[in-house]
Amino acid sequence: MKHIGIRAHDLGSFASAEALATAAAAYGPSVPIQLAFAKVITPPPRLTDEYVASFAEALKERGVWTAVLGCYINPVHPDEAIRDEQLARFEEHLRLAPLLGNPIVGTETGSLAPDCSYHVQTSERRVLDTLYRSIERLLEAAVRYKSVIGIEPVSRQHTISSIERMHALVEHFDTPHLRVIYDPVNLVPWTGIPESDGTFRRVPSDEAQAAFFAAALDAFGSKIAALHIKDYRLDDQGWKIGDLMTGTGVLNWKLLFSMLDERAIESVGLLENAQPKTMAKTLATLAAY
Repeated sequence: MKHIGIRAHDLGSFASAEALATAAAAYGPSVPIQLAFAKVITPPPRLTDEYVASFAEALKERGVWTAVLGCYINPVHPDEAIRDEQLARFEEHLRLAPLLGNPIVGTETGSLAPDCSYHVQTSERRVLDTLYRSIERLLEAAVRYKSVIGIEPVSRQHTISSIERMHALVEHFDTPHLRVIYDPVNLVPWTGIPESDGTFRRVPSDEAQAAFFAAALDAFGSKIAALHIKDYRLDDQGWKIGDLMTGTGVLNWKLLFSMLDERAIESVGLLENAQPKTMAKTLATLAAY
């Protein structure tokens, strides 16, 4: 893991690139961020070429760089007109991303629920077919603009909801213009990481976690463009709470980092669901792994 950075909007909202960059630069000499303009700049800016280029320059001057440009859409939205609008917005982000110095634009894979929440029919083949058609369209833009689509799978809730589905997708779209945003917490099943005997523990064993990580790294390790870093635990009913700050749950990040090193997988890591008052400590802990 060469660089560990932050999700920019976890720092708050800012009136300018300079203000954001100054806040992010406090966390190191070369800080990668995940940037979602509408979430971090107030009011949301109009994204012209000139604005994005000047934004990138303001970040660079303060030692901050964009690892992932966030444009999280619903590429299987049930309303075709709305889906088309969202795909067009993603295509525009693919066009602008190289101006930021790193052409990766990230999204999850959506749901039949318009807001991307759980829908019982999202896992059906027809929805997967819609996703593949959406990706085919976006790849045309990615090739044209020399940019990269970053796909983030999410268990149960989204169209790409498992390691197996993510593997099939990267095999089907075997191109440098499509990479994986690997969030291991998002891929943890809603009932937790299974033990070898099929049971689930509140704190999964290292053996169970190693098998879970290995399955993902075997499936798409060479395609990982970025790693999302957060934590999870199970509630009293045995369901995953998957939006915790790193270090406040049960995921063994030290183990995962060692497995990434063993496989020579180098990827930028980005904290999620972090708080400014604890970011420095969390970053220092992760850097020591």
